[in-house]
Amino acid sequence: MTRFVDTNIFIYTLTAHPHFGQTSKNILERIEKGEAAMTSTLVLCEVAWVLEAMGRQGDIKSTLEKIMSYPTLKVVDFCEDDLLIGANNMSAENVDFNDGVNLALMMRIGISEVYSNDQKHLGKLDFLKLIFE
Repeated sequence: MTRFVDTNIFIYTLTAHPHFGQTSKNILERIEKGEAAMTSTLVLCEVAWVLEAMGRQGDIKSTLEKIMSYPTLKVVDFCEDDLLIGANNMSAENVDFNDGVNLALMMRIGISEVYSNDQKHLGKLDFLKLIFE
């Protein structure tokens, strides 16, 4: 089954997070070795925004190139409908806008398992299975 890769997996790895970095790195290594996964262009934008906010603008291009080089990681664009459904998801599911858009995209494609540690938003949704191991 293809799993969606949430932004925090990339960020924890990039920042060598003391508690979550190794688990995130292990997830990305499995994908690098051929596990099927999917992420969105919005996630890639979020990764770039975080790097920019950290003053690491010079790392953005190489980071995106690295992420996009994983042969079994499909990067999916969001569409106009995903934006509107995402806005609706904000109130219906009590998530932030970006999670709402990614949720709309996952629903459209049929993804129900997510590599993420986002217990605050995605973790409370009964129809999604968060995997962080």
